[in-house]
Amino acid sequence: MPPDNSAKADSLLRWAFILCIICLAIFQFSENTADPDLWGHVIYGNHLLETGQLMRADPYSWTAPGHEWINHEIIAEGLMALSFRVLGGPGLLLLTVAVGLLTFFVALSTASKNQQPITKIAAWAFGALAVVEISFGFAARPQIFTALALAAEIWLLCQIHRGKWKWAITLPVLFVLWINTHGGAIVGIVLLFAAVGATTAQSVLVKSAPALGVFRLENPPSARAIIILWIIAIISTAALLANPYGFGLIRWLIDSITWLRPQIAEWNPVTLGWDHAAFFFCVALAAFAFLFSRRPRQLWEIAVLALLAAMAFRSIRNTPLFCVAALALVPSHLANALERFQNQFAGLVAIGRQPMTKRILTAIFSLLVVAILLSTLFLHKQRAWTMEVPRAQYPVSAIQFIQQHDLHGNLLVFFDWGEMCLWELPDSHVSIDGRLDTCYPADVITAHWQLYNADPFDTNSVDINRADFVLLPGNLAGSLALAKNDGWHPVYFDDLAVVLVKNLGQFQELAGLKLPVDGGTNAIQGRAAFPNVLPPR
Repeated sequence: MPPDNSAKADSLLRWAFILCIICLAIFQFSENTADPDLWGHVIYGNHLLETGQLMRADPYSWTAPGHEWINHEIIAEGLMALSFRVLGGPGLLLLTVAVGLLTFFVALSTASKNQQPITKIAAWAFGALAVVEISFGFAARPQIFTALALAAEIWLLCQIHRGKWKWAITLPVLFVLWINTHGGAIVGIVLLFAAVGATTAQSVLVKSAPALGVFRLENPPSARAIIILWIIAIISTAALLANPYGFGLIRWLIDSITWLRPQIAEWNPVTLGWDHAAFFFCVALAAFAFLFSRRPRQLWEIAVLALLAAMAFRSIRNTPLFCVAALALVPSHLANALERFQNQFAGLVAIGRQPMTKRILTAIFSLLVVAILLSTLFLHKQRAWTMEVPRAQYPVSAIQFIQQHDLHGNLLVFFDWGEMCLWELPDSHVSIDGRLDTCYPADVITAHWQLYNADPFDTNSVDINRADFVLLPGNLAGSLALAKNDGWHPVYFDDLAVVLVKNLGQFQELAGLKLPVDGGTNAIQGRAAFPNVLPPR
């Protein structure tokens, strides 16, 4: 093949490969299943936009009315409400995809900045793996902004460690925005001090232990620069106080982070398996890269990755954060480590350079682009352009029954469905919702877990005699126990949910019905569209 044709083939293959990964990222971030708290985030953010005031006491529950409400997601909810007001459900989906792609590209640009072509290829290839796990945390919820802020923090730290010290003054600004957007700013501060501490340790080690040169530690910044880093870290910590609750928010966040929540899957330790295989591969590749790379290492990068890996192994919800950092910091070392073994793969490299191989690979990547785009539009979706509510996960049919028969009052509800009920049943107060410890006392939360399990619970915390009706998963032990209680009457059930009322005479619309009403198998089939109109309140 003439040289110009070879260069053209290389360019086509490279762009087909890159386009394939971009499409994969779009596919991963366009998952449109509603998060359990999505309804609430839009309601709270819309209240802020309409009134300009932050609700500091809970107005939505009957178990903790007026209890202090610490909202650590103010800017995030404002952005979510604004997106909804402009475009409805599609606006929420577009916001999620945009934040996801921005996070991905910030991390990717950090990895490939001023690097050799082989590093850029490694970064894109690593990105194809990392984005699968990063997107695990990208439901439409405020946590997505922590992923973006983490990517921005690592980008800034890379700039600072490359000698561009003016970027340091932007770190406090980042933390002011971050602490008012999501409580993950606490993690960001911990990582910042870990990075500064590791850089300080590296300065000491390089000077006092030359034998460590075999580990190839990079020359650290000057002593003056390290002092500046410590000052910026302290100022950034002080910047966390620039929130409506002051130090009270910081204290609450620390307590919340240390609170174990075995009842919530994403707070549990990650287990080895295919569900999070991408995370385990990223961890393995990161370890391989830093062990076998010949490039000078920076201890702050290792410290950040090690801390995030420990957090991820402790709690599933942190696996995306590790993969964001890994995408930014691992590829340069991974590319260098792989070069050490290039002789073992010389045959494959020679085959890859053949004109026919390039054409085949270009065709494969082009077909994958089409397949991924089609999957983005149709796989597991009925409406790819908006958020959807799976009927097998949320009690869509049960709530329709409640609306049609004018059931209202104090609602005893499953915590994952509480914020959906705030939206769909605005005339009722819930017993609990996904805000949990931001506005509910610990005894109320504990009593709900015990009630769900049909265990003895504190009736002073959750007095079910004050409830007018119940909406719970039908297979909960607590639901079955209530249904057998003479004081409660099942009025609706399907394969997901059950509705019970205490006093049949309280609800006139139930008169004449043959109770309980069976929702049938269709009740949990398909996906409903997320509403496009805010409920009246």
